[in-house]
Amino acid sequence: MKKILCLFLVFCLCFSMAGCGSEPESEENKDPVSSGQTEDSALEAAAGILKTMTLDEKIGQLLMVDVDKLVNSRKPLQEAVPELLKALDRYKVGGLVFYDQNIKGVEQIQAMLQQIKAYVAESLQIQVPLYLATQEEGGGQNSIAAQNEEIRSTGYISPSEMGKNMTEEQLEDTGEIIGEELLNLGFNMNFAPVADVAEEEKTMDTSAVEESVVAVLGKEPEYVPPAKKISKAKRKKKRRAYKKKLQAYQNRYERFVESYTEKKYCDSCFGPDEEKVSDAAAAMIQGMHASHTEDGANLCTVLKMFPGICSVAKYHKLAPVGIDTGLSRLRRVNFEPFAAGIDAGTDVVMVSHVALNKIDPQVPSSLSNVIMSDLLRKELGFRGIIMTEQMDLPVITTRYTTSEAAVKAIVSGADMIYNPENIEEAVSALRQAVQTEEIDEKVIDQAVLRILQNKILREVYPLPDE
Repeated sequence: MKKILCLFLVFCLCFSMAGCGSEPESEENKDPVSSGQTEDSALEAAAGILKTMTLDEKIGQLLMVDVDKLVNSRKPLQEAVPELLKALDRYKVGGLVFYDQNIKGVEQIQAMLQQIKAYVAESLQIQVPLYLATQEEGGGQNSIAAQNEEIRSTGYISPSEMGKNMTEEQLEDTGEIIGEELLNLGFNMNFAPVADVAEEEKTMDTSAVEESVVAVLGKEPEYVPPAKKISKAKRKKKRRAYKKKLQAYQNRYERFVESYTEKKYCDSCFGPDEEKVSDAAAAMIQGMHASHTEDGANLCTVLKMFPGICSVAKYHKLAPVGIDTGLSRLRRVNFEPFAAGIDAGTDVVMVSHVALNKIDPQVPSSLSNVIMSDLLRKELGFRGIIMTEQMDLPVITTRYTTSEAAVKAIVSGADMIYNPENIEEAVSALRQAVQTEEIDEKVIDQAVLRILQNKILREVYPLPDE
């Protein structure tokens, strides 16, 4: 983003010549919630809304879904097509996510998001407005600005560069600029910042990756010799056909692995020092929360990827991977930036599929009661929304059914499920789990209360003036 790049250069110049003086923080910026609602009043309003909701409406609020996935679109959606609006009526999802492939330009995405908001406001089927989310870290691979000329203009800065060169004040100002730009486009939630501490990547046994790929694509084709003697010409033809089939499989294999590989995850991290990462994450959250629209709407932040995945990030979407770090070091290093982000008021914490081998081995953090309920909720004191990483990734889908993953995530402490593999199956499984008392409906109610309260506080769900 041009504004961010210019701001960055000006700050660095000022800092190097004379030191950056910071103006006193305004009263407006001190308060991350500009709706006028207090937490207590928002909770009271949320409780009143909850009483009017059906079970299916409550289950819908637990789902965060990529906009293309909601309608199983083969082409990226860049407008609010009728199929999308019908799907919103049907599933009443809590939120939609948009990536660079959905954004052709400023006017296009503004029009698309405004049409969705207007439809939801007028729909007789939908009671609760949606989170409209994207991923904008300010630069690097996870930046819509980096992929779109209308947004990017002349440059952008990755979080790793921000962490090296920016002060807390500069980071907070950058967060506010990002927030204002996203709000101007029509978004109300940002999947950022990353609170992971940058670490050297661990060597991984790729046999687990191969196992996941084979589970999806099937085994590599093998050459089957002819059952009877054939001519030399036919034998050559059969060999050529086999080689062509093998090459096609290998190409699919490579594309599949490529699509789920995290190549430069550390670029999304502010650095290797937990104290600096803590300060940077907190500053970015405060900056994003300071941004607001003319009618008072704020930007919701999603802190990720708990409990920290940098050392094993590369293949974590494909195969089960775990971190061998003990709890004492996790508390001193990995958890510190998440604690800072929680103290700064992040709305959501996203939990990854990486396991903590010395705490809850062989279970993805996104399905672990120990990780989400005991560590994140109780020990770190997080009172906001816990969201899983995408549940339609091979690391989950090759080991759990949609029903198993959805139910286990909610039972283990998640409030929102991001991209269940099959939306219909997830809704049905959660409904049945409540009806059979596998899930206490009070657990669903508590999750929905958190979501409603946050939507009211951030003016995603503006209440009428009394």
